[in-house]
Amino acid sequence: MITLEKFEASDIQRLIDWVPDADFLLQWSGPKYMFPLDEKQLIASLEVTRTDRPPQFMFKALLDGTPIGHIELMGVNYVEKSAVLARVLIGPKQYRGQGWGKMMIRLALHFAFEDLELEDIDLGVFAFNKSAIHCYQQFGFKIYKTIPNHEDEGWTLLRMNLNGDDWVHTKKNDESGER
Repeated sequence: MITLEKFEASDIQRLIDWVPDADFLLQWSGPKYMFPLDEKQLIASLEVTRTDRPPQFMFKALLDGTPIGHIELMGVNYVEKSAVLARVLIGPKQYRGQGWGKMMIRLALHFAFEDLELEDIDLGVFAFNKSAIHCYQQFGFKIYKTIPNHEDEGWTLLRMNLNGDDWVHTKKNDESGER
């Protein structure tokens, strides 16, 4: 069973170890971090999560107590009731492709829509990441913008969005077994 817990400073080295190269880092985090990923960069992100109404939440995903993933909600806007789902990662390769990422995303969306009472979740995903796009679409995310990278077409960015009404519909289908 997957659970999400707050990401802590003690989790930093494990996350660094999951990032093997610059391309992987860019695919996972966008341009925010520079390779090699280091403690200083992650501490700066972690500090933003430590306020009364944080604009960012960082989670580690645990499978029966074993850390296997990482996921974040960024740009949380409590007035506009929106956020960005970001930095979704199943770290150890042996856990990839087994549905754990989908469970981790479901928990993060539940937190966003139910606990934080947000109404709109956005995300960015590179067009070549077909499995991630398919996963997001299963939750009701829809592509609303394509941002081409003129230097390298393979790195075209897709913006996707999920509103609270579509989340409720997806959640009902999950509960009834229709998905």
